[in-house]
Amino acid sequence: MEYFLKEPPVKSIVKFAAALSLGMFMSPALALAGSCEVPANAAQLAQEAAKAINAQRAAHGRKPLQFEPRLQASALAHACDMAVQGYFSHRAPNGSKAKSRLRRQGCRAGLVAENIAAGQTNPQEVVVDWMNSPGHRKIILLGRGTNHYGIGIAKAGNAYSHGYVWVFVEARGC
Repeated sequence: MEYFLKEPPVKSIVKFAAALSLGMFMSPALALAGSCEVPANAAQLAQEAAKAINAQRAAHGRKPLQFEPRLQASALAHACDMAVQGYFSHRAPNGSKAKSRLRRQGCRAGLVAENIAAGQTNPQEVVVDWMNSPGHRKIILLGRGTNHYGIGIAKAGNAYSHGYVWVFVEARGC
């Protein structure tokens, strides 16, 4: 089973007008996505976002999600793919969705859910935006269905005046 939303929260425009600025690879998993500019503090931003997500889960009686490197690699590859190719969607131009992207990372999760967002400049802002959107909130607060997460962040580039492209993937098993 796979969950995703058709209309993710976006602080600026939904469609990227042009190819985004190119940078250096931050992970070998990004080789297929092309060049991608990842914030220097991406690991810290992802940890802060995970802490905020798990705080929301705890406040609603849910167990915390645990970090999973393959989910992280998949989330980062999708964030970079969207930034480099200039699209904003749960479905990549090649037709892949969250579950098929996880399979490429060697993860055969039973349940997969994904939130995406763009334009936010910090973890608290993106988590607040997701929690204020009923569908995204539902994904963050999935009950017994999920136990792992990964968060990918790429610089949004010239399509926005500021901010990042965010991908949050959670899954049951891996």
